[in-house]
Amino acid sequence: MRYVLSVFVIALTMLAPGISLHAAAQTPEHDVNRDRANAGAAAQRILQLAADRNFNTMYDLMHPDAMAVVPRAAAVGTFTDVYQEAQAGKAQITGIAMVPWTWGVTGKQYPYAAKVSFIQPYVDENNKQQWLEDDMYLVESNGEWRWFFGSSPRAVQQAIATYGQKNNGPITQGDLLQNVVDDLDSFYADVLSYTPYTYYSPRVVLVEPGNRVNTACGPATPGFYAFYCPLDTTVYLEQAKLDQIAQVNDFIPAFVIAHEWAHHVQDAVGLERVGPGQRPTSWNEVYSIELELMADCMSGAWAQDLNTRGALNEGDIDATVNFTMQTLGDPAFIPEYDPQAHGNGQQRSEAVLLGYNNGFLGCNIVV
Repeated sequence: MRYVLSVFVIALTMLAPGISLHAAAQTPEHDVNRDRANAGAAAQRILQLAADRNFNTMYDLMHPDAMAVVPRAAAVGTFTDVYQEAQAGKAQITGIAMVPWTWGVTGKQYPYAAKVSFIQPYVDENNKQQWLEDDMYLVESNGEWRWFFGSSPRAVQQAIATYGQKNNGPITQGDLLQNVVDDLDSFYADVLSYTPYTYYSPRVVLVEPGNRVNTACGPATPGFYAFYCPLDTTVYLEQAKLDQIAQVNDFIPAFVIAHEWAHHVQDAVGLERVGPGQRPTSWNEVYSIELELMADCMSGAWAQDLNTRGALNEGDIDATVNFTMQTLGDPAFIPEYDPQAHGNGQQRSEAVLLGYNNGFLGCNIVV
């Protein structure tokens, strides 16, 4: 990436200045002082995450309108290269004003946005420190002030072309199993590449109808559905069950695979399910229900990324949430902290939506 572009991107892809009109008038529904304070606190957190090179978490604080068009890999990859090349330091906020604003990527107008002015140190092509002065814009969404990536459609498309995970249409088009396995592998390899953890691909075994397979976690016999075995790092899938649930919606099998893949990622970062009668005693020990709902949420975060890349069909996530609510929940007689508890239908469907709407932060995960 050319150096001049690097400095340009610090200001424009991260902080997305747009068309700022006259200052927004204070109206009864807005408390300007309160909103300035809350937006400033949100901006401070975003800038600190950028300074810490924690771009995955920063992505999860993006406005939903921006998430809808900017894949995670495109945003995180851009920031990683730009900050490294420009040796960008932590930005300092110099002022906050509430204004109307138009996001240049989609042309959508926001009548009430927080314009956050800042200065940021960087190193120029002559290895001398310089200071960038610019603005970033945040818009409230569900009570939280969120940021935007990109200043124009061209800038976003360039980021997607350079860093975005490749996609050839809906993930359900063609060989579903191969599409899902390849996509999940690329998605998590990219996500974990920016963390201290090392990602490695699990094995995937598809058990044909009527067959049984011996695994390190016990036999996989007809009716097992799907599970991840940490002892042999393998995702086991039952063909008959996947075919059955595909009749409801052809994305639901992808969600089931994503749930088991999430368990592989959980295992890779050291999370452990406590045994019967045990209580968590360290950061990495969790109850079964916590591990399972986190896996549902992580699957929702992956689905969010698919949607950003145009790889979901309309209705896929709604069908998945409904199926989870009606079919995948624990029966009422299963205690919440049972050693194998997954959560009731409402808990599981809410977990999926938390990941879909809020990324990994919705799952209480910082990546």
